[in-house]
Amino acid sequence: MVNSTALRELRAATANKEAVVLLSGDNEVATIKDATYVKFGKNNDLKYPLDELTNLYIDNEPQTLKAVVFCWLHDKLSIVDYKNQCLEYGIPDFKFVVKTELTTWLNGNSDTNGYIREAEDSKETDGGVKSTTTTTGTISDDHRSKKQKADPVLDRIQNNERESIDHNSALRGTKNIDFGYLVKDANRYIQQLKKALINGKQSSGKHSSSFRSSSDNSNGPKKQPIIIVSPATTALLSLGNVKDFLEKGVFVEPSKSSSSYSRSDNIVIVKHNFENLDSAAQQIMVVDNVDLFTKPEYWDRVIAIFTTGQAWQFSKYKYSQPERLFQKYAGFYLGYLSDVPPKQIKDWNVHEIKVDRGDKRFRDKMIVKDFWAEIEKILLSKGYGKH
Repeated sequence: MVNSTALRELRAATANKEAVVLLSGDNEVATIKDATYVKFGKNNDLKYPLDELTNLYIDNEPQTLKAVVFCWLHDKLSIVDYKNQCLEYGIPDFKFVVKTELTTWLNGNSDTNGYIREAEDSKETDGGVKSTTTTTGTISDDHRSKKQKADPVLDRIQNNERESIDHNSALRGTKNIDFGYLVKDANRYIQQLKKALINGKQSSGKHSSSFRSSSDNSNGPKKQPIIIVSPATTALLSLGNVKDFLEKGVFVEPSKSSSSYSRSDNIVIVKHNFENLDSAAQQIMVVDNVDLFTKPEYWDRVIAIFTTGQAWQFSKYKYSQPERLFQKYAGFYLGYLSDVPPKQIKDWNVHEIKVDRGDKRFRDKMIVKDFWAEIEKILLSKGYGKH
């Protein structure tokens, strides 16, 4: 049975920097390997079995509370060390994008998490109460039944409940019906939609119109957008100086950057306030390595790619040809105002961003403001607008 209460209690504790206490029975232990229960906060008597399932879903499979707690307790480890620890303890490991989004949600820096299914709460809460124990005993089904019987409103609701039927019974009734004609209609509609998209791209000269896809407007919680920067040592924008540039509007040359970023992190979170976009768009993940992009959904979240004009950067990308890549994604080139950019930049349909060399930093804020205006258009086209 899936329990949604445990994750809410865990986030309430971690966001307030309260303790996550591992237990073996009623005794506190040091490692999760020896633990069977966990409780959140020193003064909280509720404890949760580590092997119960939570409403955190990966590949449509609910994950155990042990895997979530282990991820949080090891959030400072590099992705390689974290995976090795998971292998040693026999705990399922999360991909780096899942791990980052989960820890960002748990520490209170994000209000949404695309991997948590809150819609299941109404069904899951009862299951969570069944498996929850306290230091004074188990909250039994009999105790809950007495509470329900004492509630006249709940009794009235239960008296009007009707047994649901499955989708086959609802669609087919008492005899089979051939829906083959709907398949033909759907195929015809898809062909018309493809033609309309092709014609729209050819007639529009605006960059942002190239980044719309049918999956962008899908229902469900949105996940954090992603910006990719070049891993080249000659790149002016890197994981070391991207926060100063995009958050503060100040360009710091990579060689002079005093950022505390560690290359083992593989990722930087950049925050920006968009008044017209939902909360998922307010924090953007910046990466320079796509080796861990193991699912198509990661590429669906990419909103911008920075390049130095070197084609080797794209050898492991979804599209390795720059001409095709920048038809699908917004491309940007950051260079000095006095330098001549590589000639292929214009052929690739890439936006040029020019910064002053040296200490002339008064133009930085204006440049970054224009960049965020372009990014906002792309995010709106991908369905991140407020509803």
